[in-house]
Amino acid sequence: MVNYKTIIQDLSGIAYYHNQINSFGYGDLTQITMDIDTKQEPLYTKMYVVPGQVQLAQNRLLYNFSIIILDQIKDDYSNQQDVMSDTLEICKDIFTILYQSYTAEWGGFSLDYTPLWSPSVSPFLERFETVLGGWTINLTIEQPFDYNICVLPTSGYTIPIPRSYNQITYYQIIEDFKGFSNAHPQINSFGFGDITQLTMDINTQQSPIYTKLYIIPSDTVLDQNQLTYNFQIIVADRLKDDYSNQKDVMNDTLEIMKDVFTFLYLSIPDFESEWDAIVEPFLERYEDVLAGWTMTLTITQPFDYNRCNVPERPFTNKKWYELAELWNTISKNWKDV
Repeated sequence: MVNYKTIIQDLSGIAYYHNQINSFGYGDLTQITMDIDTKQEPLYTKMYVVPGQVQLAQNRLLYNFSIIILDQIKDDYSNQQDVMSDTLEICKDIFTILYQSYTAEWGGFSLDYTPLWSPSVSPFLERFETVLGGWTINLTIEQPFDYNICVLPTSGYTIPIPRSYNQITYYQIIEDFKGFSNAHPQINSFGFGDITQLTMDINTQQSPIYTKLYIIPSDTVLDQNQLTYNFQIIVADRLKDDYSNQKDVMNDTLEIMKDVFTFLYLSIPDFESEWDAIVEPFLERYEDVLAGWTMTLTITQPFDYNRCNVPERPFTNKKWYELAELWNTISKNWKDV
């Protein structure tokens, strides 16, 4: 089955078999002038892939990449026109290969996914140790995808039975996340809180065991006949010091993120995750270097604004000064709490 790592591998293959491309890389922009394996400046012309957001759309996945084709420009800029022309030609070649690859001899990419039309191709000129010029293709790749609950790698976890809508609390939703996390064989720790607690386990006060699933609360909207919960979900893993496991980390954490969305959309009978969930890549430097994905998730839950369920005493229509005196009486007992 095609996954994120497969697509990166395919892009690497396109670079390898292209006569004018001499090196390939993947990562964030800080790594563009350094080859991870050789620790040296690469041989140009180089093809470099920067991960973008992934969209979990209905029956399909949309992968976004910035594919940079760059070459070295001489100190006197005398070859700038040639560099800009040649690298743009390579950009056109890459799109053509992805779009027209229906046989194994041509790569076979079109059998599994296709690039969307009208990608923007932006010029750039950057000064690193050397002056580099070229173009960036902002590419979206579409892949059919079946959100199948039967293939989730979870064990020992019982899907919650339907509950009364008015009985579901925020606490129980987080518990559903936690139950899924504990049952997933690739998730080793779970957390809930703000971003400052991501790298610290609240209970042990130590760095967690990765891979970690972390939930950050966001706005809740009291909509008509429903509640709309928003979360930021992070799946993070540790990168090695030499970044040699970066592709594996990005692939594996994205697979877990797809499992999370599938679990919420297909297996929880009480609420529904909305299309299209946006998944963004991240690379963060804490005590350890962490990488993975963060998903902006919206969950809707039917809700009956039923006055009978509100824990209140009958109103006695007190005057404001009478209410003030009642509150004053209550405040005298605060010292006993």
